[in-house]
Amino acid sequence: MKPINLHELNRSYFNFIIHFVVLILFVLIGVACFFFTGRHELQLLSEQSRTYDQVAYYRDEVTSRFDNVLLKFRSLTQYVNADAQELSNQALLINAVQSDNNRVRGLLDERKQSDVVPSYELYGKMTRNVMILASLKDSLSQTRFQMESLREQLEDCDHSTKKAMKKLNGY
Repeated sequence: MKPINLHELNRSYFNFIIHFVVLILFVLIGVACFFFTGRHELQLLSEQSRTYDQVAYYRDEVTSRFDNVLLKFRSLTQYVNADAQELSNQALLINAVQSDNNRVRGLLDERKQSDVVPSYELYGKMTRNVMILASLKDSLSQTRFQMESLREQLEDCDHSTKKAMKKLNGY
């Protein structure tokens, strides 16, 4: 047997302890980095979730406004007579459609400054189409009212002419 070299034995223990402490520090640093990374990921995910919730809120708001516009357009198709009361009701509905459309455009303009989402482009096209439809419906209802009033004037003129012809033939 070899004699025990106390100096080498102490140096081996010292190396073992140093390596063990370095390994423990390395593990602690790794665990700390893991938890810091997890916390950072959680913050990023919560921010992303908040952003998605805001986008979902705006989409729901825009969708409900478009549903209101659609209901008003459907109620506009129910008017068939061309009297003043129905024309007034149609004008009120068209104004309501345009105000809802302007609210949607305001929401979209507000969101376009912060985010660019492809669905906002679709909503923008839809608002432009709603504007076109509202102006067409307004001009069609006004044209129908004008045609009806001209028809009534022609009927009155025809009635007056027939009455005058009867008077002239009666003498």
